[in-house]
Amino acid sequence: MNNDQTEGLNMETGFFQVDEVMPGTRAYELYLEFRYEVFCKELHRVVPPACPLSSTGQPMETDQYDQHSRHFMSYHKATGNPAASVRVIFPNPIGLNVSPRYIIEYPLPYPGAGDNNIGEISRMAISPLFRRRQEDRNKPFQGDPESEMSRLPDNHRHHQPELVLGMYREIYILSKQLGIDYFMAAMENRFSRLLKTLGFPWMSIGPINESVDPPRRPYLLSVAEMERSLSQRETCILSFLQAQEAGNAARNNINNQTN
Repeated sequence: MNNDQTEGLNMETGFFQVDEVMPGTRAYELYLEFRYEVFCKELHRVVPPACPLSSTGQPMETDQYDQHSRHFMSYHKATGNPAASVRVIFPNPIGLNVSPRYIIEYPLPYPGAGDNNIGEISRMAISPLFRRRQEDRNKPFQGDPESEMSRLPDNHRHHQPELVLGMYREIYILSKQLGIDYFMAAMENRFSRLLKTLGFPWMSIGPINESVDPPRRPYLLSVAEMERSLSQRETCILSFLQAQEAGNAARNNINNQTN
């Protein structure tokens, strides 16, 4: 994808909003309910030993890594419907979720990557309401659901990656706040190739695990390399990722000057 193709995306007036959800809140319960609906009930990718119930009696999907994570939900602005979820596991004493389930080949491609600065992008899920087509159900690149799902023929739908990019912006901001320089994730090859076309240079760091469905392999992303790649290929996506960070920095400067 080149800059001419991505300039058509109006990312600042998008169709989705992304909120961080905090443990102990009803929003957090809804987030865990969403994870159960997608990962356990629909896709059968996660089989928890026991499912706690929310305050309304709905099953929730959670594990030992949640207490070491930050959690985000994306909502469709027009309807308020939950659209997607993701969590970021930050460096912690019990390690990352990807480590015990996949073979990680060492040394890693980046000499500076270590246990203290590698996080994990995990539990990224897309609601069935916002997937483009049935055959694309494992390709979570979405845009305006109305135009993508109803107004255009199946083979002519525009691939607006706004939904995933909105979550990646929160991940990028979090990386700057917490000093996470690298991220691991387990992905299908097809998903990783699609991310690479957007300028996200995920690198394979291990073989495919055929025992998971669908088969996936571990990947590593350097935040600095991502910035370099996007600055050369997809400047509008880099600007989108950095817009909120720049706004937060400006507000912090104002607050410091007035205190």
